[in-house]
Amino acid sequence: MAKIDNKGPWLIIGMALVITTGIYWVGLRGGFVYDDFSFVVGNNAIKVASGSLREWFASAMAFPSGMHQGRWLGMLSFGLNHYLSGMDPWWFKASNLAIHLLNGLLVFLALRALFDFHQATRSGTRPAYDSGMMAAALAGLWLVLPINLTAVLYISQRLESLSSTFVFLGLWFYLRARAQGRSYCAAASATAFYLRARAQGWLGPTRTARLWLILIASTFLGVLTKESAILLPLYAALAEFALTGFRQHDGRWNRPILSLYGSLLLVPLVIGLVWLSGWVDGTRSFGRAFDIPQRLMTEARILFQYMQWTLLPNLDALTLYHDDIPVSTRMLAPPATLLSLLGIVSLLGLTLYLRGRKPLLALGVLWYFGGHVLTATVIPLMLAFEHRNYFPSIGLLLALASLMAMESWRMRARTLALTFMALFSFYAFTTAMRTVEWSDPLRLALSEAAKRPNSPSAQYALAIALLNLGSLNSSAHLSGKEAISTLEKARTLPNAGIMFEQLLITIHAKSGLPIEPDWWVAIVHKLKSRPTSASDVRALQQLNACFIEGSCRTELNSLYQAYAAAFLHGKPRAELLSTHAEFAWRLLGDLRTAERDARAAVSTSPKDIELRRRFLILLLQTDRLSQARDEILELRKLNRFGLFDELIDDMETLLRRKQ
Repeated sequence: MAKIDNKGPWLIIGMALVITTGIYWVGLRGGFVYDDFSFVVGNNAIKVASGSLREWFASAMAFPSGMHQGRWLGMLSFGLNHYLSGMDPWWFKASNLAIHLLNGLLVFLALRALFDFHQATRSGTRPAYDSGMMAAALAGLWLVLPINLTAVLYISQRLESLSSTFVFLGLWFYLRARAQGRSYCAAASATAFYLRARAQGWLGPTRTARLWLILIASTFLGVLTKESAILLPLYAALAEFALTGFRQHDGRWNRPILSLYGSLLLVPLVIGLVWLSGWVDGTRSFGRAFDIPQRLMTEARILFQYMQWTLLPNLDALTLYHDDIPVSTRMLAPPATLLSLLGIVSLLGLTLYLRGRKPLLALGVLWYFGGHVLTATVIPLMLAFEHRNYFPSIGLLLALASLMAMESWRMRARTLALTFMALFSFYAFTTAMRTVEWSDPLRLALSEAAKRPNSPSAQYALAIALLNLGSLNSSAHLSGKEAISTLEKARTLPNAGIMFEQLLITIHAKSGLPIEPDWWVAIVHKLKSRPTSASDVRALQQLNACFIEGSCRTELNSLYQAYAAAFLHGKPRAELLSTHAEFAWRLLGDLRTAERDARAAVSTSPKDIELRRRFLILLLQTDRLSQARDEILELRKLNRFGLFDELIDDMETLLRRKQ
């Protein structure tokens, strides 16, 4: 067993931290991408300037969607970044890197505690490996894994990495406490252990309460950053299952531990299922081009792709966008669907079969699949993102280490060291190549579009990057022409939303160029064919703005048809109702419809302050002063910590002017 004063592990992890810093340093020069613009750049609430208590509370509450619960600590960290360094992306990314380095250290400590726990449960046998050296090696590999890059350089994914900080911290504390208890257990006879452990509280409420507190506190803090931290008790339970089978040293059931996980897993599971039953596939859910069975079948394939991207990464396969992955519509469409489902069942079955002989292998596989319980099952998120493997990738590395050195054949020390160096160099080099791509916004856009020619998101991002270089009417018109060509090609891709046609229409309208009728036809067709997505609603908002400001002068009837198509798919989302209310009010003059839809939007999502703000402006501008006064009173009820003082003051000022 590794000794505390052994400097080897600390030297390895220290060198890994330094190398990781060097690898990522060039990528810190990059800009904001994708969700960064809604989470950070366009999110005024995180822009803390004076440092007043109200600004800090506003920053903590600044998550830009009513679909999620909380994420206060993560958003607060963005506010702190802005307060200290403004909107410079370098400092946001540098903060992400610091979190990643801290996480690498915590992974090392948690794995060392895990291996000590494992060796303690195997009393009477000679340790097959040095727990400190093995933990340092795996943590070093994890630090430079190419699949973890988006958790560092994709600013908004700080929510994932920071929530994982509390997961790693809680897992370390828990496993260290368990390793200490099992070490004592291994050193005593069953009778002596029982008597002395009972006296020390190991089988009583004191030690169990300590473990319960560790998991609850760490999970609570992690969930304040992102919901994925709620899986911490599951990770700890899987470690117990793999290493002890929930039994004591004498083979009897460990009732305190079983009670612990009964409270931490079963009760939340029931509550979560009840919550999901009223949310998934309902009006509060995301609009997607797939249903839940299709998502489950597709995710089975994606889980195996994640394995490849983690352990055998290919630079061309690793990208920010993965929305070009085809959806599985049946078990054999494509055939890989059935093979993947059978593969998952086989892996889990083999894991259960080998658990007694190879517990670390079993734990690695279980941690991998357990880490995807939220993102690869029924919650209708987008199908694939690399940052979802931030914790599960540890499970894959653990399973690989079990097969190579810990529980299967045992390589000689020199061979094992060379293998580690080869893997570390390969992962580090691949990550370094990716950081170069991420070091410049245009380079990243070109790279992503080249790697993902069938990805609507990648092609749209390229078009935006090109448009930022020049417009259609400027002397630097070449990039603008290339952007138009990119939009025209990409708008026919599978699952391409209406944002392509919307951008083509608004660009041409503002440039005084003719608008193709087919663009409007395509918008209506797309909205008829599937539920309206969040990006579709934003596109409709932009089309509203184009007509309101006067750039778009014809085809208002086509926009009317687009809204009619968007309302064909069941009860509409709150954002769509609010956007249609603006259309009815500002462009049709239909105040009755506008008020009805704006009120319905607020009723559907009552805590969405932006929807309330739009509704209030509509009421005030149309002289519905009594109703506006009632809405201001409702807004006051939501005004905790003075977060909406400025908005309320503005609305009351408008109300006084109207009276």
